[in-house]
Amino acid sequence: MSNNAADHIYTLRRTPFALAPVIHSFYDHWDGTEKDVLLSYLILPLVTYKPLHTFLQNSSKKSSIRTLLQEPSRVLGLELRIEEFKSITNAALLILTSERKIQISEDMSIAAQGKVRIENADDKLVKYAQKLAVVFNGESVVSIYRSLGLKSL
Repeated sequence: MSNNAADHIYTLRRTPFALAPVIHSFYDHWDGTEKDVLLSYLILPLVTYKPLHTFLQNSSKKSSIRTLLQEPSRVLGLELRIEEFKSITNAALLILTSERKIQISEDMSIAAQGKVRIENADDKLVKYAQKLAVVFNGESVVSIYRSLGLKSL
């Protein structure tokens, strides 16, 4: 199987080392709740989806999950993208845990530790993750999953 340059660039941009700071940035701006580790699996599929970028860019503290869902095309194909990013998310969580950038407690909540290391990350994705945390704040993990139409992980 031959790979072209585009395949290699795609692989480099989707490496867990480049995407771990995006997850860290989300939790750095997230008001933690019980079992919020499950939100990790939503971060990358949402912030890398181009139709959602305009909403995240223009979002404010008044934005919520309801305003996000006003346009259904923003979450179109989310379940498929979650499956695509699941292994990358697992690896990114392992990297963040080993670098002591996040701490996972017994109630499966995540607390960000230290400064977000953005050297390897895409600046826009890091910013979108921060905005997504603001949009999700005030909601429970169950209500976020239910609102997005997700029944399981």
